[in-house]
Amino acid sequence: MKKLFAAFALLALFALPSFAADEPAKNVLSGTIASIDGNAVEVTVEGEKPAWVKKGSGVKFEGGVGKLVDVAATTVKFNSKKASTLKVGDKIELQKGASVPAGC
Repeated sequence: MKKLFAAFALLALFALPSFAADEPAKNVLSGTIASIDGNAVEVTVEGEKPAWVKKGSGVKFEGGVGKLVDVAATTVKFNSKKASTLKVGDKIELQKGASVPAGC
């Protein structure tokens, strides 16, 4: 019984760090800003989209927050009052954020 417990403990020590290392990547959507039109920012997605990326989801990025208004196969579009602080061609990372009130 002690050997079985030791085997599970050893497995847990090696398995948990690998899961913890993968977790942040699943919460981040990386991409390049393709266009900005008023408060609307279109991002070309790099890699896979996390499961939380859906129309209406709140997002946060360095310097602001927003709300996803369109999700396509290779692009996402979000509205943000801080859109004017962003530049076309820059890399951006979007994280899951709180829901933003309508009209933002």
